[in-house]
Amino acid sequence: MRKSRWKENEIEDMLRGLPKLKDDRTKAEVYARIHDNKRKKHWIPLIASVASLFLMVVLASSLIIGNKGTTREEDSGGNGKLSISENKEMADQERQNANIKENTSEDKQGNQEFLSKQAEIESKDEVSEIEPLTGEKEKTFAHAIYKDDLKNASIITMGVPDDQMNFIVPISIKLKHYDKADTLNRLTNQMSNIDEEQYGLSDYFPLDIKISQGNDMTTAHIEFRENSRLLKEDTLFLHSMEETLSYNDIEKMTFSTDGKQGAMFANKGFLKEADIPHQKKRTYLLYQRDGSSPRFLVPSNMNYRDIEEALQAGKGEPDMEGISPAIPDDLKWESIRSKGDLVSIQLSDQAAIENSEESLQALEAILFIAKDFGFEKVKFENAPIEEVGQLNLTEDIWVPKAPNLVN
Repeated sequence: MRKSRWKENEIEDMLRGLPKLKDDRTKAEVYARIHDNKRKKHWIPLIASVASLFLMVVLASSLIIGNKGTTREEDSGGNGKLSISENKEMADQERQNANIKENTSEDKQGNQEFLSKQAEIESKDEVSEIEPLTGEKEKTFAHAIYKDDLKNASIITMGVPDDQMNFIVPISIKLKHYDKADTLNRLTNQMSNIDEEQYGLSDYFPLDIKISQGNDMTTAHIEFRENSRLLKEDTLFLHSMEETLSYNDIEKMTFSTDGKQGAMFANKGFLKEADIPHQKKRTYLLYQRDGSSPRFLVPSNMNYRDIEEALQAGKGEPDMEGISPAIPDDLKWESIRSKGDLVSIQLSDQAAIENSEESLQALEAILFIAKDFGFEKVKFENAPIEEVGQLNLTEDIWVPKAPNLVN
């Protein structure tokens, strides 16, 4: 190391040559000045710390915002670019999603093919598939079945209690044509298969009875168990069976209990047989449990003197849940005449009829009322339009075969 060229005695001589300094301050002033300097120096580290912390926050925020901005830029396809590995991962994910969609589409197609084949098999075996009324059908009504609808088909009708068990609602199922001798077997099968609740009806079928053909084609034999609940609930049961069998060309029921002739009913007493009336002289109303259930035509529990009284009753407002008039009040008529199997209804000039579901259901209610009084044809005179649905109002209309088609 290079040594200093100054000697100590030389430095002392230079210091002695400096001018003398004199401090005129008192000791108190000097102490006060030193105290003030110490207070100022005490705040300097604190201010420096705060400034450093603030600077760190600003720098950190800038880094975070910069990173997020870069991420957004890369994700949105801006100036930033994804790495090769990230591009590969995205491509693999897109291929995987495409495979999933393709497999799902193939599964759906496979299910549709399976259901189609199953429907063909069931059709060949003459087994009906009763489908719920969904989508647009939920807000419509179940149409009636006419003679022309049964050229290559047969019909099974069942009387099912409504969800409050106040009325018997006849619902009909169209099947591939079968031998009439097999009607009761088909009826028993449909009682086991039907899901009544999807139509807003009571879960009533199947019944703990055996139904078989009686002495002839127009007789149905019903065998009970000795402790069957149906013997105690005989009013509902007999009404249901009367409604069911009357549409299936059965005129009489015979009964037995555990192989012995006859049955002891709680209200009707001991019966060996019972006739099934086909002309009950009732009116028809509408039943609908809620807005998602279809509307059904339902026969009343009352009988009427003549068809004019029954038609007027079809406009009434029953005080029962789910029941409403089937014939609107503005569908007016002037007179009603009958001759043989034909009833003619002279409509008034103010009769409100449109080509709509509401008008069609009202006209079908009138047709079923006529059927209940033994008429086979109805003529609407002075109709404001020529057609409502499939009904031609310019000619005689044959009454339907059965109400409320559900499949």
